[in-house]
Amino acid sequence: MLHSPESPTDRRALAARLVELWERTGDPALHRLASGEPPHPGAAVGSEQAWLDWVSTSLMDCYKNTGDSTVFALLFELNRASFLQAIQAKLRRTFHHVDAQDVLQEVFLNIYRYPHRFLADRADAFRGWGHRIARNTLLKFLKGQARLAQFHELDEEVVQPEDLNQRSPERAASEAESALVVNQAFLMYLQLYLQHFGRLSPKERRALTLVEVDGISYRAAARDLGIRLENLKMVVFRGRRKIFRGMEHSLQLLAGHQPAPPGRPAAAIRGTAFAARRALLGHSQVPTPSLA
Repeated sequence: MLHSPESPTDRRALAARLVELWERTGDPALHRLASGEPPHPGAAVGSEQAWLDWVSTSLMDCYKNTGDSTVFALLFELNRASFLQAIQAKLRRTFHHVDAQDVLQEVFLNIYRYPHRFLADRADAFRGWGHRIARNTLLKFLKGQARLAQFHELDEEVVQPEDLNQRSPERAASEAESALVVNQAFLMYLQLYLQHFGRLSPKERRALTLVEVDGISYRAAARDLGIRLENLKMVVFRGRRKIFRGMEHSLQLLAGHQPAPPGRPAAAIRGTAFAARRALLGHSQVPTPSLA
């Protein structure tokens, strides 16, 4: 809030400066205020505070219309103390280590940048608008300080946090051992598939190649083999079943003649066999483990 001039001399000095600004800018409101009159018809300057409020509001309106830096300098001079006092009072209640002078400079920088947002519709328009800017600017400073408080400097001598983007030696060794086991198992499946695929009839091998490797439709594959669509589906089904059962039987033998559960082959066998089939026939679109 603006403080009234301490003596009539102070008011006369301020009125003289308003006259100078009127001469620079041609703003009639400043000339009327310098003469002790309201800035425009309908306004009232019945008290010293009302007159001072109209001075700041009219100066802000003049700066908005002219962009004159001398007008803005007087506006800053008249309001600097009251704005700083309000900022310091809020800081004492928040217990934050923010420099009130820095906040004050940012407040007037915002006022300087955005004069088009000001509306001189009443005597205390600038006082209310300016203090809202001060409150918002202070909140921005406090939020920024709170974010900075979340960061802690890392001492060079303290153990640095683990880089999760890099594999640890233990993890690399474990993955290498797992990859070796997978490679060996996959190679075994490839060999088993190749063995049992070779035992199919030429028609069954051709049907599986057309449907599962070349990816053509059942109808087109049936035309290629010169058989009916229903017959082709049966040929493909029988070929798959022979391979799955043959691989299941071979795995039982490799496992020490342990009997497998009754029913269809395990899903793991069927899925791996499908990948093996595509890899062996040279048209695989499924990534396979390295055999290196």
